[in-house]
Amino acid sequence: MRTLTATLEAVQKKPHRLPYVEAEVYDYEQGIKRLTWTRIYTGSEPDNHHGLTFDGNGDMHRIRVEGSNLYYQKLFSPFNAPPSFPLSFPISLVSWFDEWELIATDYAGSCAIAACGAKVYIFYRTTGNVLWKYYSHDYGDTWDDAQLVDYADVLSMAACWWGIGDIVVCFALKSNELNGITLDTSTQEATQHTWTDANHPLLSIYGIGATFNAFWPCCEIVLAAKESDTPYNHFDLFRTWFLDTYNFGALESFLMSPDGEDITYEYPDCHLPASAQSYETNRIIAVEKFAGTTAYTRPLACLMVKGTYWSDTTFTEPKPFLDVSPAYGLRIASTADYWWLEKPDGVWRAPRPADSPLDLTKDIVTLQTNVIASPTSVGRGNLVLELDNSKGQYNVGEGLVPSLINKRSEIVLKLGYKTTAGKETSEAGTYWVDSWEYSSKPNMSRFILTCLDGWGLMDRWTARYQMRWNKDEVNPKSVWQILYQLLARAGIKLTNTPAKPQSSAINNFYPDFTVNPGTQGDTAIRKLLSFVPDKLIFRGQEAFTKNPLASEESCYSYGTGHAILSGKYIEAVTVSRARAIGRDSGDNRILEEALDWDLLALAIDQLEQDYDPNLQTATRAQERADALLREASLRAQRGNLVVPTNCGQELLDVVEVTDERCGISEEKYRVEAIQTDYDRRQGIYTQRLALCAP
Repeated sequence: MRTLTATLEAVQKKPHRLPYVEAEVYDYEQGIKRLTWTRIYTGSEPDNHHGLTFDGNGDMHRIRVEGSNLYYQKLFSPFNAPPSFPLSFPISLVSWFDEWELIATDYAGSCAIAACGAKVYIFYRTTGNVLWKYYSHDYGDTWDDAQLVDYADVLSMAACWWGIGDIVVCFALKSNELNGITLDTSTQEATQHTWTDANHPLLSIYGIGATFNAFWPCCEIVLAAKESDTPYNHFDLFRTWFLDTYNFGALESFLMSPDGEDITYEYPDCHLPASAQSYETNRIIAVEKFAGTTAYTRPLACLMVKGTYWSDTTFTEPKPFLDVSPAYGLRIASTADYWWLEKPDGVWRAPRPADSPLDLTKDIVTLQTNVIASPTSVGRGNLVLELDNSKGQYNVGEGLVPSLINKRSEIVLKLGYKTTAGKETSEAGTYWVDSWEYSSKPNMSRFILTCLDGWGLMDRWTARYQMRWNKDEVNPKSVWQILYQLLARAGIKLTNTPAKPQSSAINNFYPDFTVNPGTQGDTAIRKLLSFVPDKLIFRGQEAFTKNPLASEESCYSYGTGHAILSGKYIEAVTVSRARAIGRDSGDNRILEEALDWDLLALAIDQLEQDYDPNLQTATRAQERADALLREASLRAQRGNLVVPTNCGQELLDVVEVTDERCGISEEKYRVEAIQTDYDRRQGIYTQRLALCAP
């Protein structure tokens, strides 16, 4: 149960209470600010390799390739588009995006650019098949050039500064090899760090991007490649990293297309602002190319899930985000005020600071929430908010819809009461706008929002390609780790902080688990959770698992201090025997059972069984049998309560119930579902708690 202040807990037990609820809207994607891109330059430059960076003054530096020529451009902040004609007065200072300076005529293959303070470094492969550097230490006013290293056959390059010191790193990617070249700009000494990953034999590569993360510190890297594999080769976006020991981490794929489906992923980039705010994270962009009928080239974008780490490979599902066709990808960067994208003939920007949330509190007329632990049907978890729109403040065009209130905007709900300490609340969940409607009658106008919870987000996500874990012994993943990655596709972080009870199976069972294309996220998760007794609970932009142990103590009491408005209590026959069947490595049959001896003593033999070849030991099979019996017990309804709203009540809490009207005294139940109803017109502020076995 969520912790409440003493004053808040006391007032919710009083016979007379003053309800207070809050709701705020954020234009976020699971805690991360959504970006709205505006194109500020449209040119006619041919598409080819290109790059983007910003110096310490905030000035923009760009490079692009045309044939064997390498061009450079510096643009002074602010970056305004050229004026339209006829001119209007006064004329603002203008940066011209179509003026380029030729800096090299021996380009052949790839290029990259990075800046820090006054230093700007350009790297490229020459017609002599070596890597060259073209650099300035005075914001691009004067330049020098020299060979970087004698490293041949480079196909793709990326560069990023190591923090704010003297080291810049140039990543040079061959068809099957990655080289991290650290350059000390104070001495011009370059050191190469070559690396391959035997677990991921690459056949060809299609681009690389890199950014610096000061927290570890490390350079976080995304690359596109074709991997040799069994039973088929595939095209992937991979992530890896470059540590302060100048060693690389392992490759791990997060987007894959089998060879033969005519889809490739190319020219990725990634960026993390140097001073990332709580609503910012590392963003990844790439190009998806389809060569079949009808062919397309389309930019994709995804981001790292809030509160997770690059090494976790917790990235949201890559999705199309701009209606352009950049054959050589887009480059991404940031300044204090904007996120930036560019390609040779285009520049885009999106405001970086987050808007203040929109407070809906004063307009809430009614609300209803429904939350359930590991639902067995779609659409059970949601929030419906009815808002007073008598002043037309939520009408389209009034600045709220669709700018702040938009589809999939986040609503943070808080439940509370007015206490002697003021208006006190407890956060009761995060929801995402799925639809809205207007309702009107004489002298009445309403704006109604219907929102999804985390289960709803997973229901809307479907697998784009086959995802498989533990098909071999390389990089095994437990049930908890697979769940961690599945939830990440919808932007949800799975956490166990603070620690909750967990079964042995959820952390020690490594199933050969496959999610086929088109499978809905909630279906995949329910299948995964069927292997273990643990349940899944969503809290804000996070989720946690909990093993509902029968020995758990109650955390709250109803019927003594906290009134029961109505109650219903049920006893019914449930499964009395569960059987799990598997095969060991020698193909010998394994059979383990869990039994309810009280029911069996009544001659009730109601059997549930499961065969799973992943169960290769007696321990794993016994865990499955125990989970089946426990799940059957929890699935059986034991009744419900209607109570004045408990602001701290959470799913799977064990509560103690005393209802003398039904002869119930200090009986323990577990909360399986919560429905909260608020109606300020009728003075309703109650919760209906669905009960199951403790």
